[in-house]
Amino acid sequence: MKMMTEILADNVDVLQVFDSNGNEITKSSKVSLFMSKNALIGLGTELIRLAHNYKEGRHYHIEPASNEMTVQTSGVFLTPDSCEFIVGCSNEKVIDEYFKD
Repeated sequence: MKMMTEILADNVDVLQVFDSNGNEITKSSKVSLFMSKNALIGLGTELIRLAHNYKEGRHYHIEPASNEMTVQTSGVFLTPDSCEFIVGCSNEKVIDEYFKD
């Protein structure tokens, strides 16, 4: 049996990449997430909590760890050489809308 979100095709995720000047470079970029088992569980748990408390426009910034500030955010630590990771709540169109001319 398919989940309702699969039938509606409204389980859409938008991924954007920006350079250090704030210019969107999504189409010329590739993003890799390498996560330990516990990082997957931690982030997954926090994403489920976020979904249960969903509010359009809500977002969380997960910043890389540094010697001065090592903070776990949304269930994970980012290594010092990682980039900032932002997770946001945004109602997107159904997937078919992204393929219309």
